[in-house]
Amino acid sequence: MRVLYVLSSSNQMYSGIGRNVFELTARLMDRARFEFAIDDRNPKNLALVGRFCRQHSLPLHIGRGRSVPEALDDFNEDLPALLREYRWDAIEFVCWANAATNDAVLREAGDTVLIYTPHFQPTWTCPTTPSQAEFIERVHRLALQRADAILCVSPQERDELSAAVRGEGEYHYIANGCDFGAFRPGPPRRRPQLLFVGDLAEPRKRFDRVLAVFRRVLRARPEMRLVVVGNRSDSARDLIPPDLRHACDLRGYVEEAILRRAYAESQGLFLLSDFEAFGIPVLEALASGTPVFLSQQEATESLFGTYPGACFCNPDDPDATADMVLRVLALGQEVIAAVLAGRRRLQAAFDWEVLADRKWDALAAAWFRRRCWSWPAEAHHRTPEQRGTGILT
Repeated sequence: MRVLYVLSSSNQMYSGIGRNVFELTARLMDRARFEFAIDDRNPKNLALVGRFCRQHSLPLHIGRGRSVPEALDDFNEDLPALLREYRWDAIEFVCWANAATNDAVLREAGDTVLIYTPHFQPTWTCPTTPSQAEFIERVHRLALQRADAILCVSPQERDELSAAVRGEGEYHYIANGCDFGAFRPGPPRRRPQLLFVGDLAEPRKRFDRVLAVFRRVLRARPEMRLVVVGNRSDSARDLIPPDLRHACDLRGYVEEAILRRAYAESQGLFLLSDFEAFGIPVLEALASGTPVFLSQQEATESLFGTYPGACFCNPDDPDATADMVLRVLALGQEVIAAVLAGRRRLQAAFDWEVLADRKWDALAAAWFRRRCWSWPAEAHHRTPEQRGTGILT
C-alpha cells in the first residue's frame, strides 16, 4: 500500500501529533510505503519531519507555504498539484485545525482513500478570529463526512465525533502510545520533587494553576521542588512569583533520556490544563510509576480513569488539589507500588506495537471497503461542498 502523509509545518511535531506520526509510521514501514508532504513555513517542525524521513529513507515533498487570513495553518501552494498525481492508495491528513491544508486534500484527492486523524480539540482552545473558527469547523466537518476512516486518540473523541457526524467512513479508537522499553519503572524512593511537562507557549496548559497548587504544597512540605520541562519552560522565570523561584528548576526542552529520568525520579506529575485531547505526559508518568494530578475532563478520564495513579481533581480548587497531592505524597513508596501494579494493563492498551497493528487494520479495512465494495458516489460525482470549500483555490 502506498500512503501519502499530508502535514502542516504549523503542527508541533515534537509533541502528540508528531509522536503519533513518527512512532506508528516507523512500525508500519514493512507493510506500507510512506511519503510525506509538508509546507516550508516553520523550520523547527520541518526539520523534525526531514530528519525522520532521512533516517528511514522516505520521500519528502516540501511545498511553498503561504499565510492566508482564513486559516491558522499555512496554505501549501504545491500540494494541490502533488495530490492530482493520484499515485497513492491512501492519503492520511491530520489535525482538525489544519483547515488550509485539509481543504486542499478534500478538493484534490479525487477518489483516493482518505484517512483522517483529527486530534480534535474545541475551537476555543486556539486563538482564532470568528472567520477562522468558522472555516476550521466547516473543513473539519467535511473531513468527517468524506474520510474513509477517522482515527481518534481517545474513546471520548470517537464517541463525540461519531455522534456529531455520520459520513462514509468508520470511526476507530487508536490512542497515542508509549515506548514501555524506554519509559521504565522508577525506584520506589523518589527525590522530593514534583514535575510539570508542557508547552508553555500554549495558554491552555495553565501553568498558573500548577504554581497555585505548588505554593500550598510547599507550605506543608518545604523540601519539595517543582521541576519544569518543555517548550519555553526555561524562559518561564518571570511567570513564577519571586517567593517560589528558589523551589523551581526550569529545564527547558530536554532530550528524551533526560525527560525519562525526570519522570522516574519524581513523586508526582501536574497536568492541570483547560483541555487535553490525550495527555502523553500522563501515560509516560504512569509507565514510570509516577502518580499524576490532572484536570477532571472527559477525554483523559476515558483514557486513564481506570488506572491507579491517575488522580483527577478540580483544577480551579487549588486547596482541594493541594490536599490531594499531600495525601498521595504521604503514602510514599506505597503509592509508587500501586501505580506500577497497573503497568502491565497499561502496556497492553498503549504499547506502540499494539497500536500499529490496530492502525494497519483500519487502513486495510478502509482500502478494501473502497476498492472491493460498490461505493455510492464516485469522486467526480461529488458536489463542490463534499469535495472541499474551494476558499483557497
